[in-house]
Amino acid sequence: MKYLIRSVKYFVYFTVVCSIILVLTFHFSVKPEGLTLIDMLLVDGSIYKMLAFFVAVAAVYPALGFQKKQIYVSNVKEHRKEIVELFENANYVIDSESATSISFKLRNPFMRLLRLYEDKVIIDYADYPVLIEGLRKDVLRFSRNIEYYICREEEDK
Repeated sequence: MKYLIRSVKYFVYFTVVCSIILVLTFHFSVKPEGLTLIDMLLVDGSIYKMLAFFVAVAAVYPALGFQKKQIYVSNVKEHRKEIVELFENANYVIDSESATSISFKLRNPFMRLLRLYEDKVIIDYADYPVLIEGLRKDVLRFSRNIEYYICREEEDK
């Protein structure tokens, strides 16, 4: 269900952004007298091809853009303070917390809107390995920092 909701959100997002770009481009370009944007989009079924493309991209993007990653550290509870500080430095705040997981979200409401409120990063340390889930770029960045710079730092000492 979460996948379907993300797909619909991204379909609407891609459609709105492309529409804005098309309107601005059409408005500021040189065009024949009497040509309207609708006339231009209906030539050869262009609008239907674009919508089909947006549907295809929106259907695939949640699978490519979001990830669950295992990190092999056993001492997440001991380094909770450093992990929370890492997220705070990246402009995240704690959204919710339980005995075995922490959920973070972006602090900035505008950035959350730009990410369509799909900005949550969840660290589940109930089992080994620890599972981190969220937007792919955030998961990779935070998992690397947690694994190498926070939890493994103690092992090197």
